[in-house]
Amino acid sequence: MQEFRIRLRSFADVRDFIQISTAQPFQVRIGNDHQMTNATSYMGLLSLDLNGLLSVSCDCSDSEFSEFRQQSACFLAE
Repeated sequence: MQEFRIRLRSFADVRDFIQISTAQPFQVRIGNDHQMTNATSYMGLLSLDLNGLLSVSCDCSDSEFSEFRQQSACFLAE
């Protein structure tokens, strides 16, 4: 399982991140300390507290992870 942290500041960010997550050939999970959800679910993402950092996790190869992280670069919190 590989992980990185992001920040989503608006509904447009949520929409764009869902589009990126949906295009992946592996399952993407997102959440905080209290809740994890499918990163392709509007209802799931909007149920999270978007005021803090979110952890994105996926079980994929190193090259897939690197590409996904690069596609998500505008949301990275690190």
